[in-house]
Amino acid sequence: MPSSIEVKTVKRAPLLILFCLLLSSCTTSSLSKSGSLTTPVMTPSPTSEDIFQVYAWVDNPDPARDDRVILSGSLIKNGVYLGGMVMQATWPDEAQERGVPNCLSQVIYQRGQCIIDVSRYPLNVYVPITVIFNYRDQIFFAHTGFTPH
Repeated sequence: MPSSIEVKTVKRAPLLILFCLLLSSCTTSSLSKSGSLTTPVMTPSPTSEDIFQVYAWVDNPDPARDDRVILSGSLIKNGVYLGGMVMQATWPDEAQERGVPNCLSQVIYQRGQCIIDVSRYPLNVYVPITVIFNYRDQIFFAHTGFTPH
């Protein structure tokens, strides 16, 4: 029995040596002339290849004085509607603290939404609305509005 164990060890030794030689030959082929490993470096492009579209709209651009307007906004990246972010909307409002968005809405089902009470605004005066999306440290915005009648 001891002789069969010795035979197996002897048969595996050349395979182990061959394997080590193959590994060492692969390692030396990836070395540059200076002896350091060459690794490709990925640098960001100065221009983005992604195409973004921002949409903002109201359900009724000419509402009656006692109506409510539903504001909607969407951010699209390369044809795909994005979600899981916050949509901010601002419009003139004397009761609103300056610099604070009038509306913050979680974007789900392809859009964010806000409800605006039209009765707070004068008749026949356009109310501009700015919709803002902050996505991966980039800011995207669009404009829309309504005129109460």
